[in-house]
Order: sequence, then C-alpha cells, then structure tokens
Amino acid sequence: MVRNAIWMVLLALCCFSCQSKVKIITKITTPSERCEMYTVQLEKKEIPAVKFRDISYVHCEVSGETNVQVKCSETIRNYEISPRSADIKGTVQGEKLSFKIPKAGYYVVRINEGKYLFLLADAPEQKSYTDKSRNIINVRDYLTDHSGTIIQTEAIQKALNDASGSGKVLFFPAGVYLTGTLSVKSNTDIYLAPGALIQGSPDRKDYPSDGNRLESDHVNRSKEEYTDNGEFMTFSRLILVDEATNVHIFGRGTIDGNGTIVRAQGKPANLIRVRRSENVLIEGIVLRNPAAWNTHIQYCDDVTIRDVKIINDFDVPNTDGVDPDASHKVLVDHCFAYCNDDNIAIKTTNNMDLNRNLEDITVSGCVFLTRKSSLKVGTETKADVMKNILFEDNDVIVSDRGMALYCNDGSLFDNIRFENNRFEYSFHKGQQRGIHFVIKNRYGKGIVRNVLIKDCVFYEAFPKPSQIFGLDVEHPVDGIIFENFEIAGKKIFSAEEATLEINDFVRNIQFK
Repeated sequence: MVRNAIWMVLLALCCFSCQSKVKIITKITTPSERCEMYTVQLEKKEIPAVKFRDISYVHCEVSGETNVQVKCSETIRNYEISPRSADIKGTVQGEKLSFKIPKAGYYVVRINEGKYLFLLADAPEQKSYTDKSRNIINVRDYLTDHSGTIIQTEAIQKALNDASGSGKVLFFPAGVYLTGTLSVKSNTDIYLAPGALIQGSPDRKDYPSDGNRLESDHVNRSKEEYTDNGEFMTFSRLILVDEATNVHIFGRGTIDGNGTIVRAQGKPANLIRVRRSENVLIEGIVLRNPAAWNTHIQYCDDVTIRDVKIINDFDVPNTDGVDPDASHKVLVDHCFAYCNDDNIAIKTTNNMDLNRNLEDITVSGCVFLTRKSSLKVGTETKADVMKNILFEDNDVIVSDRGMALYCNDGSLFDNIRFENNRFEYSFHKGQQRGIHFVIKNRYGKGIVRNVLIKDCVFYEAFPKPSQIFGLDVEHPVDGIIFENFEIAGKKIFSAEEATLEINDFVRNIQFK
C-alpha cells in the first residue's frame, strides 16, 4: 500500500512536471484590438487574440508540448495548421479546433480558408527584468505620460542617452510610449517587458530624414519622382542605431511604427535601421507595422536578429522584413515575418553613399509569409561582390516567389546556398514562380555562380514555371546544383520535371 502510494505521488509529480507552463504576453490596449473571430486557450488558459489589420495573433511563452484550443466564430468546415513540417493534426468539434504544439515556435492557423491566426509561442526568457530589478534605469522616471496620449520623444531620448555606457539596462515596463525618431548609442541595453509598447508617432513630422533628403513621397511629390529603389527610397526611421557598438534590444514587448497612418501621409520610414554599427543583438520582441522596410541592417558587422516577430501591414507597400545591406556576418535566426514585400532581401543599395562588398549572411530556422519574394538576394546589387549567403531550415508558408536571385546592378553573386527549406503554397496572384533567378542590366551587368539548392521541398507546384535566366555570354548564371529536390511529393532530376525555364546563358546546371 505504501509502495503504491509512493508510485502514485511520483507519477503525479512526473505528469505535473511534464505539463507545459504557459505565460500570457499578449496585451490589448484598446477594444478595437480584440479579435472577434478567434478565441484561444493554451493548457486551459484563455489568451486574448490581438486583431491587427487582416490577421490576428497571440503571443505567449510555453515550456514544452502544449495543448491548444481555438474557438472560431463559425462552424469549422476545414482548417490548416502550418508549418506542415511540424505535422500537427487537429480534431474538430463544431466551432472548436484542438491540437498540440510540440514545443515553442511559430504556428499559423487558418480556418474555413479565412483570416490567419498566428500563434507566436516563445520559450521562457533566459533573463528578464522588473521595476524592482537591480541595475536598471526605469524609463518611467523620465516621462510625463505612459498611456500613449502625449508624445515623449525628448524624455525617452534622454533616458537612452543616460543608459548608454552606464552598465545599466534601460527598462520599459508595461505601458504605451508614444515617440518620434529615437537614436540608440553605443553600449546600450534596452529591455521591453511584456505589455511594453513603443508606439511610433502618427505625425510624419516626427520622422526627420537624414540631411533633409527627399524621400519617395507618393503623397507630396509627383509620381514621376517616386521610386522603390532602396538607394533613394527612404532616409528616415523610428529607431536608429548609427555608428554604435554593443547594442542589445530585447524582451517581450513591441515596437510599432504606426506605418499604416504614416505611409498614408507619404512618409516611407523604416521601423529600425542599424547603420555603420557592430555587435548588435535584437531578440525576442515584436516589430510591428513599419511604413517601409521593417529592419534595415546597413554597412554593419556582427548583427543578430533572433526570436523576433515581424508583423507588417499587408496593404502597405515596400514593407520588407529584414534587409541586410552591404554588411558582414548577419544572422537572422528563428524569426517570424508576415510581410507585404520580401521577407528577406539581401542587397547592396548605396543608400547614403554607403556601399561595400557583402558577405556571410545566414537566415535560419524562420517561418515566413509574404505576397512577394521570401528568400531573396537583390534587387539592389551595387557592390562588386555579394557572397557566402545561406538560407537554411526555413518554412515559407505562402509566397509569390519562394527563392529569388535578382542581380540587377552589376554584382557578382557567389556561393549562395538554399538548404532544407520548405515551401507550402503560392500567393494567389503575381508571378507565382517557385524559383526566379534573373540577371538584368539596370546599372551594370553581373554574374551569378555557385548556387546550391539542397534538400528543399515544394509541397505543391507553383502555378507558373520557375525561371533561371542569365544576361548574355559574358554574364551568365554559372553552376546551379539541385540536390535531393522535391516538388509535390516527387523527386526532381531534370529541368523539365521541375517545370523550369532556362535561357542560353545558364551553364553547368545539375540535378542529383
């Protein structure tokens, strides 16, 4: 009897320890943000879903396998749970969908072919802060308002300046911090607690451009002057890290660029620009609603974007996810991105006359959705060489083009690898090509060589043929290897089987 009782206690303790612990991070600041279509429970904890434009999401922390229940506002006829690589099966009872997620990660639910629900489940933070933590500077000590009604740019900038080099962490507790452009200096650590929202101003005047340069303003300038060329498109942003070293921005809070409103005023401000800087780490936070590119990494060394959730307005143009530009040693690791434009665009723009060869860029373990290109090098390619680029172990849920190389301005692309990436389905309009590699002569003639596509899967064939086109005899695409390549469950051993169009300026293409 005693032995049986001991075993019962041990079994109960084991079951308790194996159950995932759930922490709710999602915060709703206004009633209009509450999603009416979906309600979510994790391990029987109800989590409010945030409605943002055409999608909804929940943000939480889980410690392991977790039970999920999604209740829809209508009877469930069909559903999808992505990534498919996670092989998650659900059960439906009327308006309820139940399933288990195996671990922390990013999951996309779509019911009755309706709007997306994103489940952004982080692992528990390794290090966090509260207002009682030692060695912090509390931003509230500088402010007159933390409700988001009064702009606080000068006060927040003063706090940032005091934190720089102090050895202390600038702490943003839960609250709304309304601001225009902020500048982050060297040796600065910034922590955004759950519920902390750095909210960009709704007034374009609060985003000054570098040197008063004219930007691509489609409202206040003529259409003939408009360009989406990154060299001239934007010279403004909400957060600027410039000529800085040792910067760490982290936590579970959100930075929101108010891009839907700001871009409607003709202001193409980035959310974050990291420029001429090194040893920069951005991790854990949500980066939401930029007016143009979300995160621009320009002329930098050793920059890591990790566990970051990017949520852009699907109707705002030019809202890329992450754009490494003329940089060295950039890692985009285990991130989520929902974008109107490219999820990743590796480029050399010559913006602000900053240009040099690009090398050693890695994009790994991410989950992406876009209406344009997902894993992309180009379109601006104004340096001599762009090399050693790796896209590895990414799940692309939806894209117009899965893999894209656009060599438009005369660069040499060398050693570009796509390894173990998975592509689910094509966006319903656009080019709809799984692979699109093209050399053009816009500002110069380039070459693409040494490209590896290994262990990549398209679960479904895209509607239109893939294309690989060189420019001319002296500017070819030279050396493309397809190894263990699969489309719609079939191993591919030829261009014909891949529905791949190739012109006369493609050399040394192999299928293994």
